[in-house]
Formats: sequence, C-alpha cells, structure tokens
Amino acid sequence: MNTTSNTPPHLSPKMKMADAINQYHSLLTVLPRLGIPLGFGEKSIGQLCAEHHVSEALFMLISRVYCQDDYFPTATELQQCRMSDILQYLTCSHKDYLENKLPHIEHHLNALLEPMDKKYSTLITNFYAEFRKEMEKHFRYEEEVLFPYLRQILSEQEAAASATYQKSTFHQQHDDIEDTLNDLSNLLLKYIPAEISPVERVDMLLDMYALSNDIAKHSMMEDRILLPYIQLLESKRHE
Repeated sequence: MNTTSNTPPHLSPKMKMADAINQYHSLLTVLPRLGIPLGFGEKSIGQLCAEHHVSEALFMLISRVYCQDDYFPTATELQQCRMSDILQYLTCSHKDYLENKLPHIEHHLNALLEPMDKKYSTLITNFYAEFRKEMEKHFRYEEEVLFPYLRQILSEQEAAASATYQKSTFHQQHDDIEDTLNDLSNLLLKYIPAEISPVERVDMLLDMYALSNDIAKHSMMEDRILLPYIQLLESKRHE
C-alpha cells in the first residue's frame, strides 16, 4: 500500500528556496517585498536571508502565515522579530499594491471596458474606483495612525502614544476591501461581453483572483502577526 503523504513539507530555513516556491507559490509575492530577487540557484532560505540581510525569523514568520493556513504564531515567535521590520514589510507591501499590482489590473481592465455597453462599463468603473479608494484608505490609516502608534510604544514614549488605533476600525476596513473586490470580480465574470477575446477575459479574471488571494494573505498577516504583536506590546506597557 502506498503511504506517501501528499501534504507539502513545512517551511524551514534549511529548505531550498526554489523548492519552497514550487510548493508555495504565494512566496513569489513575499520575496520582492523583502528585497530578495529571483535567480538564487540552489541556495537555502537561510542562506538567502543572510545574503540579503533579512531576518530569518521574520522571513519564516511571514512565509508561514502566507503559506500555511493553519499557522498562528506564538508570542515567542512574534518576539523573535523586530516590530520595525514587520512595519517595513507592510509598508513595502502597500507600495507594491499601489505601484505594481493595481496598475497591472487597471491596464487589463481599461482594455476590457472599452468595447463594453456603457451601462456595464460605468458600473464596473465605479466598483473599481470604490475598491481602490478602500485600499488607499486602509493604507493611509495604517501608515498615518497605526504604525506611528506602534513606533511610539516601541520608543517608550508612553505619554505621546495616543490610543487612536481601534481594532474594530481595522477589521471593518479589511472587510470593506475584500467585499468590494469580490463584487468587482463577480461583475467581470457575469458581464464581460462575449466578443472580447476569451484569453483576455480569462487573464483578467485570473489577475483578479490572484489579487484577491494576495490581499486575503496580507489581511491574515495583519490579523495573525500585527494585531497580536500590538496586544503583546500594550500588555507590557501596563505591567
């Protein structure tokens, strides 16, 4: 009887990066945000982290959240990473969305909308504008409110660390972004005209699903790393 398991191996620093990417494709979005380029040959995760001055603990923490749905880091694992490095990664992620991911989507979307009935093209345009607005709103909130609050705690400026961050607001923004993106994907699925090239239609939808999955992973990272780390820091302030 064949007892070979189909379960992908769990990530470890000794694993070759190429093997890790073959098993977990979402790592392709993580690497550029950490400054690790492709073309790494047979090098392991640990070797590449050392080569590019990336915290091995940070890489493993982020990658496990992106790649292993059942992974929830412990307090010990969180404390092995510097909060400043986590914030830097999230800031790079925001830049990647605004400068790469969204312009790529917009390029495909504009080509699809041109021959569409005005009623549907206007509807889709408005949905996309709302989606981008929610994304930018969430990023501004993090970079102008949440991240400075965390940096104040880290620098022990307790008197200046105002409690402007609200967990309910944070979660609501995540929900708004994902709901709007799902609505947009459904509109494209239902109303892209039949005369548009099937290849272009499929490529557009695959791009949308890939973006949706990436945003979901980004949200998971914030929910499983950033928020627990905030709670950990706040609890230490009151000890």
